[in-house]
Amino acid sequence: MSTKQKTFEREYEMLLKSGVHAYKKEDYKTSYNCFSSIASNGSKFKYDMKFYLAKQYENGLGISKNSGKAFNLYSEVSNSLSKFKYKAKIWLASYFDNKKDYQKAFEFYLDIYYGKLQNIKGIKLILAERVKKGLGSFKDNKKAFEFYLNIYTNVLEYKSFARNYLIIYYDLGIDVSKDEEKVCQF
Repeated sequence: MSTKQKTFEREYEMLLKSGVHAYKKEDYKTSYNCFSSIASNGSKFKYDMKFYLAKQYENGLGISKNSGKAFNLYSEVSNSLSKFKYKAKIWLASYFDNKKDYQKAFEFYLDIYYGKLQNIKGIKLILAERVKKGLGSFKDNKKAFEFYLNIYTNVLEYKSFARNYLIIYYDLGIDVSKDEEKVCQF
C-alpha cells in the first residue's frame, strides 16, 4: 500500500469514527454524511459504513426510511468481511421470516451457525425449532447429521428431537455408515 493510500485509509478511519460518534449521539444527518462519503469507495471501511447506512435507512434516522435500500446494503455487508457481517445476516434472516420465506431465513441462520458464531445465543435453538416445525430444511445431509449430533450433545431441551433424526440417519445410512448398534444405543 502506497503512502497516499495509507493516508486515505487513516482519513477514512477517522471519518468512520466521526460517523459512529455522531450516530451514537443521535446526530443522524452528520452520521449519514460521514457514512455516505465513504460507502461507495474502495476503503476497507466501506462495508462498516454501509452497515450503519442500512440501519439509518431501515429506521429513517436522519433520512427517509427506505426498506429497499436497507435490504440492499445489509445484503452487501452480509457478503463482505466487515465486522458487521453476521449482524447483517441476522437482520436478513429476520427480514425473510417477516416475509414468510422461511427457507431463505433458515439458510441465513444456517450460514451464521456454520460461519463463525455458533455461540450466538439461541442460534442452535432457532435452527432446531425451524426444522422441527418444517420451516426450513437442510440441503446437505452431512451438515444436517453434524448439526443433529451437535444438538443431541449440547442442547438438553432438544436432545430427544435430535435423537430421533440421528436414529433415522444411522438406521438408513444417510451420509453415515448404517449402524444398527448405534440405532439401539439411542
